[in-house]
Amino acid sequence: MPEDKTPTDVLAELANVPFPNAAYVEAMKRVIDVQKQMLDGFQSNLDKWFERRREGAEATITMLGELNGSTDPGQRADAWQRWASGAMARIMEDVQTQYDLMSRITGKLATTDEAGQAEIPEPVAPEPVADNKVIRPEFKGGKAARRPRAKMPKGK
Repeated sequence: MPEDKTPTDVLAELANVPFPNAAYVEAMKRVIDVQKQMLDGFQSNLDKWFERRREGAEATITMLGELNGSTDPGQRADAWQRWASGAMARIMEDVQTQYDLMSRITGKLATTDEAGQAEIPEPVAPEPVADNKVIRPEFKGGKAARRPRAKMPKGK
């Protein structure tokens, strides 16, 4: 049966372990720095996420009020469309903020300057492209763009 070691014995053994070399220490400082930046980024993203959820709840209440206050199918459809467009915009903002954070962190891990210091590049939002054409969304900041409603032909 092995001997039980006292805390003093364990500490005495650790005292004989050589301290990691300077390159290891610098690498660990970098890892801890990136972890701090990740946590700050996660906190910021969560704050933005909760704000978008609040906006979504307010938009839902507004839409329900518009649906309840109108019997015109066109107005009701417009209210729902504004809500749906805003909801999709908020979801895309969620995805984009997470993508931006991960891109900056990956960039920090992948690049260093002459002194061995890594820097997180500023985020650059890519323009969405489909069929080699830049897509211009009709909404900004989670709010649908207001555009004039098309006139509906009157039935005979």
